[in-house]
Amino acid sequence: MRGLLFAVMMAVFAISVTPGAYAEAKTVPGEYLVLFKTRDKVMETEGRDRDVAVSVMLDFQSEYLAVRYGLEVKNSFSAISRSNGKGMFFVKSERASMDGKFEEKLLEELRADPFIEAVSPNEVQKMISTSVGISKP
Repeated sequence: MRGLLFAVMMAVFAISVTPGAYAEAKTVPGEYLVLFKTRDKVMETEGRDRDVAVSVMLDFQSEYLAVRYGLEVKNSFSAISRSNGKGMFFVKSERASMDGKFEEKLLEELRADPFIEAVSPNEVQKMISTSVGISKP
């Protein structure tokens, strides 16, 4: 839950910063955010039943990413999954981090997967800071 709160705070902060305040984004080789398509059966449940359905869904999807693509799941976002029925994961591939051609092929396969809605490489953005003089009246 702390991770989700941090992500929301960072998004609000990013929106409030003036345009052009960020340097060019740099992708981290072998690290991705993976978003699965909505599971309607999860959305048909409520309360404790939804919690259980989300937990089972995330377990299956995590295993799928590991077995099918050899990805190491570093984190899952259960609060997001609970609200929209979509499994969301932060994953890593050691091989893709060292082999650019393998990374291209892996991204192509993930994006073509009928169960996966979106895949995005992990990006690091650094804020450009400039000192601003404050004049006193």
